[in-house]
Amino acid sequence: MAALHIEGTQLFMHDKTLLARLIETVHALAAGDYRNRIQIDEAGELSALAAEVNKLAEAHQMAHETIRALNHQLKRTNFDAIMALTEALSAKDPYTRGHSERVSMYSLLLSESLGLKDEEIDGIHVGACLHDVGKIGIPEAILNKQGKLSADEYKQIMEHANISGQIVSQIPNLSHIAQMVRYHHERYDGNGYPDGLRADNIPLGSRILSIADAFDAMTSARPYSPIYEPKEALIELKSCCGTQFDPVLCEAFVDTYAQNFGEYLPYASAS
Repeated sequence: MAALHIEGTQLFMHDKTLLARLIETVHALAAGDYRNRIQIDEAGELSALAAEVNKLAEAHQMAHETIRALNHQLKRTNFDAIMALTEALSAKDPYTRGHSERVSMYSLLLSESLGLKDEEIDGIHVGACLHDVGKIGIPEAILNKQGKLSADEYKQIMEHANISGQIVSQIPNLSHIAQMVRYHHERYDGNGYPDGLRADNIPLGSRILSIADAFDAMTSARPYSPIYEPKEALIELKSCCGTQFDPVLCEAFVDTYAQNFGEYLPYASAS
């Protein structure tokens, strides 16, 4: 009687035929599970076939582990590139680094409350970290100017969204979030920039970043605008639902903020 040993478990022919187990293992390989191995205690044609299946499984497992290691290395390289960019920008505009971190936090809170997939949340997190990186191309005198910007200065500030998208599009493995970054200043009513996109034509990640970005801008010290109390900023956000911001996402952000910072619960939408 032939005995099979699979991952430490001994099965005998009266439990499952060798042929059936071979078929099952091949199906597992096709599904991406490369861990199974079959050991046969007697010679025969099926034993030879089982040996070939084992070789195939081992080769696939080694390839999978190599790819995983390379992906980890690439992510590490991308992370280092992101940190280098944010460090360079913070040296030029100290406000931006703390701002990007807070926008990332608010974006993650909203993204998780919406039940987005992990891959989407990861992309939004990185997009939040890099959404203002294009300010590297804006003169420091404009970035740090006290008081109201001139029309020309404001036009230069607006260009940072386009520059940010261009920079991110050149980073390996991050080009898929370039559009998200580029469009984080678009408005739901179509009056934003750089392209005047409207409603659902604006990427979801951009609509999320827009809300988080505006909330942090209102509640943080900036050279050219007053500071809002968080509850005042929440009221302002709600007043812009459907015009500047996606109304569904805007309401969700107010609710989510209230759930995490309960003192502002009266300003959340009714559930």
